Amino acid sequence: MGKRYYCDYCDKSFADNPVNRKLHLSGQVHIRNKKAHYDAVKDERQILEEDVHKKPCRSFMTTGDCRFGDRCQYSHLTSEVKARLSRKIVQKQKRAEEREKKRKSTFTDLGTKLDKWVEERSIRIKEEEDAKKGDDKNEKKDQGTHQNIPEYQLADCLKAFPLLPPSLIPPSKEDILTAEYSDWG
Repeated sequence: MGKRYYCDYCDKSFADNPVNRKLHLSGQVHIRNKKAHYDAVKDERQILEEDVHKKPCRSFMTTGDCRFGDRCQYSHLTSEVKARLSRKIVQKQKRAEEREKKRKSTFTDLGTKLDKWVEERSIRIKEEEDAKKGDDKNEKKDQGTHQNIPEYQLADCLKAFPLLPPSLIPPSKEDILTAEYSDWG
């Protein structure tokens, strides 16, 4: 069995060759299904713009049904539907304006936040440099008597396990002091 072509618009598959594909794509059923698909996802503004130039369909306005359906060249939109579409357009415009205002305010807020961060960072760097200068003076006085070694503890969730692998057991201060470190590189 050869390749098959599947048309999403028509929900149909057939043997795929240039002749069959051309016949299908130029067929009235395919064209109608494709138009119906794109009409279903049209924007309200686009629907109203297209409908402005059309006259109302007499049979649709009197009976509520038209034998031509979506292919009818006249308008099937009532005044209520047009008003609802207009309200949706206005609502979308308001939301877009609000998003734009929010984006602009976020941008200005970002600028002030960035300035504040830069200021705080420069203060923090200055404090760290001052602290290092103070530590250098203290180290010269103590010279090896005081070492800042962290004390590690076993996590509470691991205390219930009696035989932990060595990689999970925290090192003691003595282990850190007596460890041999080699230079890499």
